[in-house]
Amino acid sequence: MMTRLFLLFAICLLVSSCDTQSSSSQYSTTTAPSTKLGENAIVYLFFEIEKDSNGLEKVTLTNTKTTEGFLKNGSIVNKPSTAGNLVISLLGKNEAVVEERIIEDPLNPLLEVYAEEGLSKNKLQLTKGQFSVRFNQKGEISSVKIEKITPNSKNSLITFTL
Repeated sequence: MMTRLFLLFAICLLVSSCDTQSSSSQYSTTTAPSTKLGENAIVYLFFEIEKDSNGLEKVTLTNTKTTEGFLKNGSIVNKPSTAGNLVISLLGKNEAVVEERIIEDPLNPLLEVYAEEGLSKNKLQLTKGQFSVRFNQKGEISSVKIEKITPNSKNSLITFTL
């Protein structure tokens, strides 16, 4: 129980101040630092997402790491395709989707709290957060696109070339 509370507290430390503004997006394109890849490599991409005072969200690639190895099939579980979550599309050279990931909204994470009344889940509203994605790279993935799921569509936040 204490470990779970400590883990939840650590998650809170990764993100900054709370805010309740509406979500819109700001589109940007960037290029990731080039990294020499072997035949089987795992690529880790680290991002920061920030919501400004106008409610615009900006995603920034903060770090890229590559290591030899291979992620096992089924080791990554997608979150549901619900409004607020992020879709990470791994694109091939012809811009076709090679693989797609859905992660929980890093600006509105669900926090489990254990108190005398029992376990409860609270949704935080943050202005700044961090998230990461990892994937197998065998040379077929050339760019990454991140979109925010809205009730009616998706808003593009960032696209960059590896």
